[in-house]
Amino acid sequence: MRFHPNLHLRQMAGRLHWPHVSSSSRESTRPHSLEDDAEVAKAMVYVSVVTLVILLVVLAAIAFGQEAVHWLGVQ
Repeated sequence: MRFHPNLHLRQMAGRLHWPHVSSSSRESTRPHSLEDDAEVAKAMVYVSVVTLVILLVVLAAIAFGQEAVHWLGVQ
């Protein structure tokens, strides 16, 4: 797969990071405080925990389904 020549990974990565950086400068548009950083960190931890719980539930359901198939004698 080839990337478009005008698409630069540094610009793509810059879009993912907070605060957003303008394309013309590397300085952030506004300084952010420690409270902002803490809020973002809390949100990231929350999303990570929710994702982990969902993954564990899905894996448990798959394992239970396999056991149920075994109990029913399906081959």
